[in-house]
Amino acid sequence: MHRGSAHGNPGESPADINVNALENFEVSGVDDFAVTLFFWSLFASAAALVAFFVLSWSWITALLAVLVGFVVFRHVTLKWEQPKIGNHWVSRGRGDKPQGGPAVPDTRHLPAVYFLYVLGSGGHTTEMLEIIRQQTRGQANQHRRYVISSGDRSSQDRVQQLEAQISEAFPDERAGTRDAFLIRRAREVHQSALTAPLTCLVSAGHAVNALTREPRARAATRYGYQFKYPHVVVTNGPATGFILCVVARLLKIFYLVPQNRLKMIYIESWARIKTMSLTGRLFLLTGIADSVGVQHQALARLTGAEYVGPIAAG
Repeated sequence: MHRGSAHGNPGESPADINVNALENFEVSGVDDFAVTLFFWSLFASAAALVAFFVLSWSWITALLAVLVGFVVFRHVTLKWEQPKIGNHWVSRGRGDKPQGGPAVPDTRHLPAVYFLYVLGSGGHTTEMLEIIRQQTRGQANQHRRYVISSGDRSSQDRVQQLEAQISEAFPDERAGTRDAFLIRRAREVHQSALTAPLTCLVSAGHAVNALTREPRARAATRYGYQFKYPHVVVTNGPATGFILCVVARLLKIFYLVPQNRLKMIYIESWARIKTMSLTGRLFLLTGIADSVGVQHQALARLTGAEYVGPIAAG
């Protein structure tokens, strides 16, 4: 059985890359862009600290107003300009015509199709893997990246099981390529609110790396920069997913990634019938996601989110 991997030589086709262990499935190392951004952030923080002690309060207030104004302006501009993704990207069912929904876009003619999926744990992982299972169809131009919280061995194993099923269904290059990226969990269960901001910052740093590190199976030496950044980011509830999407939004706000990449889709849990989860409310409040989907019509009417059907119900 052939399975794609984040590893492998640029000259190998996706079907030639074999994965037999989780270590070969994961992405390791740090992206040059992420390192550069980290040091620029340190420089900016140091400059801000110096300015705090050197400049007058009027100058500090003016500079902060300019920065906040720019961020808000860019955020609103991106929101106005972003095309409506629609539920066709996450409709239930296989094939070209999902059950009870519009046709899934045919992306087989595109030079690259790159999805990044954020896995939570437990029920979040179960629903996300079901969404992926429903949407997957054979196409050699697709890469799937799974972002998993470090220490979540269950999700890692279940991703491998899903990929084994995909490879069995599409035993040639139509299985595409895939890799997994482990990042720091934004907030541990029962973690103190005092230390949560620190772990969120660490998680954000890892998120930059996950969003910008190109897949080794899709190296630029062979594919150019078609696979440098994900086209679509899909998450369904964990706090880590929200942090990653905030980072993705900031990368676009400051023109650090192409504006036609990192489209974000949030899918509310099937268990949520009448109320949104905290993460769902944050996505609705901030408007950073290109599409917020719910799986119950009653919840769609109450919140104004998009009804996508019971796509994770199995």
